Amino acid sequence: MAHLFIGTLKGVAFYWFMKLPDGSIKIWADLKKLFLARFFKDDTEISVPTLLVTKQKKKESIKLFVKKFWNMVLRCLSGMT
Repeated sequence: MAHLFIGTLKGVAFYWFMKLPDGSIKIWADLKKLFLARFFKDDTEISVPTLLVTKQKKKESIKLFVKKFWNMVLRCLSGMT
């Protein structure tokens, strides 16, 4: 089951998975716990209009902004990819 799930990961989620330390996932429950902790800490619903008005903060690096933005996209109800 974990192999099927991993095959569905794209973008930020895929890069997150690839950077996990070796041996950090031994069973499905490990993967589930890590994934939910990383991507579903905040259950705030994100909409396309919210994404459109999201702006980079002063002194926020572009790398951090893009990471924050893609994390919001993952929570977007529209199913945006």
